[in-house]
Amino acid sequence: MSKAPIKFELMDRKALLYLNDFVAARIAIAKEDMRHRAEMKPLRTKLEVIHQNREHDLKNGMNVHDVIRKHSSIEVEKAIRAENRLHKKISKSFKKDLQNTYDFIPDGMYAAYVRKIEEGKRGKFIESIKEFLKTIGIEEVSQSALCKLSEQIAERLGVRVSHSVQLLEEEVFSCIVKEKQFNNLFMSIFCDILVKHGVISLC
Repeated sequence: MSKAPIKFELMDRKALLYLNDFVAARIAIAKEDMRHRAEMKPLRTKLEVIHQNREHDLKNGMNVHDVIRKHSSIEVEKAIRAENRLHKKISKSFKKDLQNTYDFIPDGMYAAYVRKIEEGKRGKFIESIKEFLKTIGIEEVSQSALCKLSEQIAERLGVRVSHSVQLLEEEVFSCIVKEKQFNNLFMSIFCDILVKHGVISLC
């Protein structure tokens, strides 16, 4: 088999649609997060001002009940809860769209990633990348191109910082990512590679 680079443009139409759906879902989630942040910022500022005004009046000897009545936070807190509910509702459908795009990641790929990180064995991971490429319609891949792609993806996957329970109970400062995070990260890395090769775009 030749040492030719992987021809990503040979991906089948269904795979390309999945990847474009992934890109669209990631962008939609990012835009919704930005919208939510923009809505929450003035609400949090208003709430902070109310708390500061309360603190000021309490220090000046005003009765607690009078302070709460004078500087009511009910409307602002109601608006914050409503915005949080809206954000959760909008995000839920985008996250479902995102998760649906993981369907063509081979079943054993996450286990192969875990083995690569924990045992330093990359054979299964390379095989999983090969299987993934076949699934998306790329049958002919040289071993050198396959190894290069596997390493490129593996270098970006890595691990995450362990949370407090893992640090104290398992005595590890870093740990593998969960499968859901892995799928999102893998798809993101692969899309970056495809953008670089001009196969998909963010527009």
